[in-house]
Amino acid sequence: MKQFTISQEHISTYPNPIILKKGEEVYYGKEDTEFPNWIFCKSISTRKSGWVPKQILSTPNNSGIAKVTKDYSAHELTVNQGQTVFGIENLNEWTYCKTQNGEFGWIPSYCLSRT
Repeated sequence: MKQFTISQEHISTYPNPIILKKGEEVYYGKEDTEFPNWIFCKSISTRKSGWVPKQILSTPNNSGIAKVTKDYSAHELTVNQGQTVFGIENLNEWTYCKTQNGEFGWIPSYCLSRT
């Protein structure tokens, strides 16, 4: 894990994130224009919607349904400038991190500075 310092505050805008299990089916929606390769999906089983990385989705079928290829949570972290976090995975200009309190979630990569 890489250690980062938060250089810019980030406040989560999705308090009730989509959480998906490998093999789950989703409606494959539109791609984000600000952060390419994030697809807005809706879970068929839970009806929750949220952003999912294109890399973990199968090609949608003729009905616009794709399968998730690995477990995923869209949980975003709310972080303050100067806070230390540990980066686990970087994907499509976002980094999946762990806080010093043990909370896991996504932060926009532009908010992170390498320490």
